[in-house]
Parts: sequence; structure tokens; C-alpha cells
Amino acid sequence: MNRRDGIGKLASALKYRIEELSKSSNKNVGLAGMKTLKGFMKEIIITDAVFPLPHVKPEGTITPGPVGLAFGAPAEVHDADAEEEAAMDPGDGTLRPAPAHKKGDLSLVVFIDKWGFKDAMSYYEPRVAVSVRDEKGKAVEAVQETPVGRSNLSYVFFENTIYIQTPLNSLSDKAAIFFEFRHFKAKKNKKSVKAYAFMEMDEIKSGPVTLEVYKKPADYKRSKKPGLLSVKPLYLHLDLTVTQRK
Repeated sequence: MNRRDGIGKLASALKYRIEELSKSSNKNVGLAGMKTLKGFMKEIIITDAVFPLPHVKPEGTITPGPVGLAFGAPAEVHDADAEEEAAMDPGDGTLRPAPAHKKGDLSLVVFIDKWGFKDAMSYYEPRVAVSVRDEKGKAVEAVQETPVGRSNLSYVFFENTIYIQTPLNSLSDKAAIFFEFRHFKAKKNKKSVKAYAFMEMDEIKSGPVTLEVYKKPADYKRSKKPGLLSVKPLYLHLDLTVTQRK
């Protein structure tokens, strides 16, 4: 790839991102895609770097001349991207810090590794919402939501740590922890739940866990047998850590 072609693709990616933010349209760039452009913008100054977003094509011919406000010089683009990250951080997930449990309390830390889907790359801004529910389906603590995950052909990777705020010894043995896969639908301008999984108290122990994935909507009361989302062996992959406060 020559540098002119690379700069043309960069201009297209920035244009698409502006459209995503202003029109709530999905151009398959997103914040994650913008982050991958940082290294490219450094390399393109000195070499014919490989553009990291293969689906983006250059629009028109890039000709020498004054740099307009629409795209900006590379240094300005980098600064704008940093400002975008800072502006979005407060809404980029609602994860809570580790709670201050009392001596003797059992604490649970959930590492959300990845979620398997046959069409994993088709979801825009995928996240996982985590809630602790009692036997009546009522939330016993605030719902936590991960930042946006990244996808390949078969999985959406999150790699986020969730600190369950309520000590395990304070929960009923009929309580459960729910995981809902959410994604953003630009046409409807709202988040949508694709599927869910849950873990009951007798399943909670330190180590890796794979949970079955069920069709929405989430049945918080667990009043009926849930239906699998797919006959394919696709799971939610977690790693649990249970510790006792000393």
C-alpha cells in the first residue's frame, strides 16, 4: 500500500466515525477501530504502513494541498481521538471497584473472557450486563456493564473483571448471577439484548466456567426451562475467584 492510498483510507475512516457519532449509523469503525489508527498514523509518516481496517476504502483521490478542517493533520487527528476517549470514558461501561467486605465474608470476582456466537462480528458495540438476582428475579445490587468488546469470527472478547458487590454468604442459596449480551442497534437507536446466561449458587467455585447461552428475554425468576440460542457448542467463558476476607 502506498502512502497516498493509506491516507485516503484514514480520511474515509474518520468520515465514517463522524457519521457514526452524529447520525447513530453503523459504519463498522467504532471507538475500538479508532484506537487501532493511532499506531498507523505514527508509521505512515515514515513508511508504507498497513491500514488496520481492511473494510475501509479510500473515497476519491487525495491530492496535495492545504489540510481542511474535515480531516485535520495527523497530529490533530491524534489529539481529537484522545479527546473522544476521555469524553466517552464515563459511559464506557459501569464496572464497580472491589468492595470492602467484612472479615469472614466470601467475595466473588468474575473474569469475563469471551462469548461465543456464530455471527460474532455482526454486533455493534457489544457489552455484557451482569446482575445478581434473588429467587423472585429482583436485583440485589446495581447492574454492572462491561466496556465494548472486540470480535473475531466466532467470539466476542471482553476480558473484563467484575467484582460482585454482595458477599456470597449474604446471598440466598436460590440466588443467581445473570449475564446479558447487549449490542447497539443504530436503526432503532437503542441497546438490544441478543442472549443471556446465568450461574446459580451451587455452580460458583474458583476456576474456569463455561455457561450455556439462552434465547432472550432473560427469565430472572427461572420459572421455566430456558431455550438454547443455538445447537452449536457456543458458550460464555468465565473464570471465577472466590476468596474469604481475613
